[in-house]
Amino acid sequence: MRISDYEKAIGKRLNAPSRKGARAECACYLACDIGAYNTCRHLCRYCYANAEPEMVIAQSRLHDPKSPFLIGNYRENDKIHDVTQQSWIEAQTRLPLEGIV
Repeated sequence: MRISDYEKAIGKRLNAPSRKGARAECACYLACDIGAYNTCRHLCRYCYANAEPEMVIAQSRLHDPKSPFLIGNYRENDKIHDVTQQSWIEAQTRLPLEGIV
């Protein structure tokens, strides 16, 4: 996707940094994994994220809808990393350039 696709979808201009996709084959502008291996219950046969269907079922039993985590809850040896989030939405309103001569 192009930045203009995101802008059109949300109806706002973005001031996004220049960056490449995570892989050469990836056409996505934004690349950030938010999941965990062996957690998707769709169990697609060729999915790289699910190596063991039995583990997927076992992990899904750990799901807690009240937990902020995808699977289970905080455990003693878990490491939690804060990630700074930044909005790319431009605060300054601009007039569209189309049709202006």
